[in-house]
Amino acid sequence: MSDIIITLLLGALVIQFPIGILMYLDGKRLDLKNPEMYWLGVIVPAGGFAVILYYLSERKTLPKNEPEMP
Repeated sequence: MSDIIITLLLGALVIQFPIGILMYLDGKRLDLKNPEMYWLGVIVPAGGFAVILYYLSERKTLPKNEPEMP
């Protein structure tokens, strides 16, 4: 039984890790305020899929970096 759980958790990480990298790079490309926040949320084995769905549904409205004033 524990072998199945370990296999499922490792499988989730193998799936979520590249998705997290893509989300981080997409967040940098969109100039989001904290793109690393979504990356860290995705690599959590159990809750990562919820973060992926949230990011994909809200990515156009997420807070962006403000231009620096001289």
